[in-house]
Amino acid sequence: MPYALQEWPRLARVAQSAGFAVRAWRDPRVPQAEWLAAVQASGHDDLRQTPVMHERYALALGLLNHAPSSVVLRCGQAHPWPILGVMPDAPWRQLLLARAAALKELACPPTD
Repeated sequence: MPYALQEWPRLARVAQSAGFAVRAWRDPRVPQAEWLAAVQASGHDDLRQTPVMHERYALALGLLNHAPSSVVLRCGQAHPWPILGVMPDAPWRQLLLARAAALKELACPPTD
């Protein structure tokens, strides 16, 4: 996890530069002490207060046991396959854009 956390700022910057809103959550099953140790080892103290994702959502999105994980959302719908792991900038950006394009093919659910 510390290696993946070291990559988080870079991955977040690439996603933001591609027009994505970026939010971080942590796996609900990672104990607080383990999370804080990983954050300290990564040198990114700004991640100390990362909120915990509700376990039901993490399970439904296939995110448990993966750090980092990324989910592309549109109109409250998540792409059915999360992006798991760390990758170089160009493939990362390409994959994010591909997932966003796939979601645009779906109609947004009606709002009441």
